[in-house]
Amino acid sequence: MKIIRISLILLWRTWFFFINIFLIPLWAGASIPFLFKKKHYPIAYWFHQMWARSNLFLMGFWYVLEKEKEIIDKNQQYIIISNHSSIMDIMLIYSLMKNHPFVFVGKAELAKLPFFGFVYKKSNILIDRKNLSSCIQVFKKIEDKVDSGKSVCIFPEGGVPNSYIFLDHFKSGAFFTAIFKKIPILPFTIADIKTKFPSFSTIKGSPGKIRIKQHHSISTKNLSLKDKNSLKEKCFNLIKCQLEKFEREK
Repeated sequence: MKIIRISLILLWRTWFFFINIFLIPLWAGASIPFLFKKKHYPIAYWFHQMWARSNLFLMGFWYVLEKEKEIIDKNQQYIIISNHSSIMDIMLIYSLMKNHPFVFVGKAELAKLPFFGFVYKKSNILIDRKNLSSCIQVFKKIEDKVDSGKSVCIFPEGGVPNSYIFLDHFKSGAFFTAIFKKIPILPFTIADIKTKFPSFSTIKGSPGKIRIKQHHSISTKNLSLKDKNSLKEKCFNLIKCQLEKFEREK
């Protein structure tokens, strides 16, 4: 019975790579003509959303969103943050920010992928965390994106943590940027995807419901850079407490 279950999971995980052979050229490829001028980026963003939603649908995922009594202001820029446990987090954030074009800060390794890497590099901000000069250059790139009117999504854990880590320590970049540019932080907590589509194992996972909490945005208007660590701790505790609540509600 265990062999059958693992075989079905492997088949389902293989399905993810198979569908993206078609989805990436279809949706990401269609966005390429709109990546060269800033004013056309909302069109490119729509295609990226279609790629994300198609992935969630075809993999059998749907999300249930719990949110505070606050509507995301489409005219407001945000530094978007979330816990990070799977590649599907990217698809979920795209789907959540429907009418609010943003860019990701993501790992530079993905730019090496054929075709997808070109679109990824043109539309997002790449960071090589092993390279100090790359980390310094990233802030300048974030500034440019913010100055052009875009929001920015940063996973403050700095990547997908090991399976035994409940929530990894947050890095400072998102909070430094939010305070420096006086942009509110918009936190999300994503549950369930760590077990339903884990990055650390190809023989675990299943389709199903993903629970997400959209928290109140956190203003940085009256904060200075000396408040960076307390802001980071506040966001960490907010997401950690919500993850623990989701665990209790299983």
